Amino acid sequence: MKRLETDLHLHLDGSLSIDTVRLLSAQIGYDFEGQGGRKSLVAGDNCESLVDYLKCFDLPGRLLQTEEALELASWHLTEELASQGLILSEIRFAPQLHTGKGLSKEKVLEAVIRGVKKGTEKSRMKAGILLCAMVNGPDRENEETFELAQAYLGKGVVGVDLAGPEGMIPMEHFEPLFLAAGQKDIPFTIHAGECGDYENIIKAVHYGAKRIGHGCAAIRSEACMDLLKKEKITLEMCVVSNLQTKAVPSIEDHPLKAFYDRGIRVTYNTDNMTVSDTTLEKEGELIKKYMGFTEADLRQMNRYALEGAFLEEGEKEKLIAFFDKNNYNEC
Repeated sequence: MKRLETDLHLHLDGSLSIDTVRLLSAQIGYDFEGQGGRKSLVAGDNCESLVDYLKCFDLPGRLLQTEEALELASWHLTEELASQGLILSEIRFAPQLHTGKGLSKEKVLEAVIRGVKKGTEKSRMKAGILLCAMVNGPDRENEETFELAQAYLGKGVVGVDLAGPEGMIPMEHFEPLFLAAGQKDIPFTIHAGECGDYENIIKAVHYGAKRIGHGCAAIRSEACMDLLKKEKITLEMCVVSNLQTKAVPSIEDHPLKAFYDRGIRVTYNTDNMTVSDTTLEKEGELIKKYMGFTEADLRQMNRYALEGAFLEEGEKEKLIAFFDKNNYNEC
């Protein structure tokens, strides 16, 4: 039986298939192959930093500026995820980055909601949308993104996030934003400790985050690891991406297994399927090969992911029951 998997940490603009990019490029008259083709989208082994990694988002950002492009991209992505056998995915993006041609954030979001709905209608996979505030974005724009999330919560949107170049702005700058989200019962995750300090993780948990994007830096602090375990925080880890951005120096140094063995609720995810040239199945096989994880361990991490998902409780219970009943019973 195929492994049932969940991807909690997946960026829309970093996961467009090459075929989708080729199609969208043709629609705007962009010479995709002449401008580097696939190499312009994939970070590869020569990626030197998070800043270098983020350059691969330039073309997708340029392409995703119309309702048609956004709907098609999110449709193709969710259809691909469903075909891979996922039972849940949470797709994140920043609406404010797609208003360059005059679209309102509402129109941007509604196009993505339509695409996600279209991509999942013929499968059992559930898909939710996370809206990202940006570390390097204006405060008012980030506030508007969270207001938009509140308006569409339960209508396709399941929560919010803070993404972008960690450390450019101190984490404490965003405390009021997340305290307000907590008061409005908007679920949130925060990119923290990816290429920044473990103190960012501690701050994010204190602000009320139930999940942390990446969190690699926690390995440098016993107190931080203890906090993650005590508060039952779900870590959304992305091994291939972490290697490319130099969040960790090598796969042998990746803290995923150390966190798991310590009882921290870790999950494995793709981050950006195209930029990192990965899939959830590939991530799973990689950590089995190099970190000593078993199929039973992967099952536990996928259950952690379902338990940490920003789903309505009744829906979550049904999905977990399905997972428990159908997930590789022969193991």
